Amino acid sequence: MIYIFLIFSFLVVVLSPITTIPFSLGLLTAGTVLFKKSWIFYLAFGLGLFLDLIMVRAIGYSSLFLIIYVLLLFLYKRKFETQTMTFVFISSFLGGLIYLAIFGYGQIFLQSLLDSFFAIIVFRLLWLKSGPHSETS
Repeated sequence: MIYIFLIFSFLVVVLSPITTIPFSLGLLTAGTVLFKKSWIFYLAFGLGLFLDLIMVRAIGYSSLFLIIYVLLLFLYKRKFETQTMTFVFISSFLGGLIYLAIFGYGQIFLQSLLDSFFAIIVFRLLWLKSGPHSETS
């Protein structure tokens, strides 16, 4: 299962310079909901640094946003049932809206919607691979 996640991580790294859709948020949402491990924070930090370097922004802004986003997802796992497609869709959509609004992109609704569909695809593929009854905590 971790190999599939690494393949999706590679795709995010390849697609990030091509498009402004925040695929990293969808990947982090699916990874946080399914794995519930602390290494997701390191992944968020690394993806944020990579995005800042590729987009020629001040280093650390995307990392800070992505780490706070993952932290909020970890906090909400105690209050809500997080391993559902509804939670993945809504959280990645709202995260995408906020991310795109903060960094000044256009057409934030459409891009957030596409990011949410990417998050659902990643979540569904990883969920099927791990089995719906396996516990990953």
